[in-house]
Amino acid sequence: MSEHSRIHIRPARPDDVARVARLLALRGISVEEALDQAPRMIAALPVLLLASLPADDAEPTAAEGAVGQAAEVDLAEVDLAEVDAVAQSAEADDTAAPVALSGAFLLPGDMEGRPEHWMVSGLIVDPGARRRGIGRALLAAVGAAVQELEPGEDLFSVVETANHASVAAHLAAGFQEVAHVDGYAGLVFDDALLMRLPGTADH
Repeated sequence: MSEHSRIHIRPARPDDVARVARLLALRGISVEEALDQAPRMIAALPVLLLASLPADDAEPTAAEGAVGQAAEVDLAEVDLAEVDAVAQSAEADDTAAPVALSGAFLLPGDMEGRPEHWMVSGLIVDPGARRRGIGRALLAAVGAAVQELEPGEDLFSVVETANHASVAAHLAAGFQEVAHVDGYAGLVFDDALLMRLPGTADH
């Protein structure tokens, strides 16, 4: 069985708060912040997907960092005991452990003339699940979910150029580099790539 065939991707549910919070905490925010953000994300994002591996395949090692749009995480600021406690708060009989999270939302048009468009909300992959194609598979699934909601619409993402793993995952999922940006939608970056996954009408 191929590695990709073992990846299970599904929409996040209201009872996934602890699982989503665990992944958010890998970005370096406090567990309290993660637990506060998780239910609001699940409720607000029209697309929010979790990727899982069979429990015997997943080897999460939160101490190694996180993959996502954010800059590198200072691991000294991550309370690993609290992260583990959040993970253990999910049902003990889970058969698949979520190891990655991504989603998409509709960004309103702005004063600079950009029309409303779909944006990737972020990509987080547990370090213990890296190098298995999970980021690529999850981004592709997010793109497919957007196409189900609005066929033909492009999906955009802003990824820091220093985050080579995330850039590679986007390219592997079919995203194209559009431009280098130092800011987007009110966020400031040292150096980032605006990337675009063409809608089905472009394929």
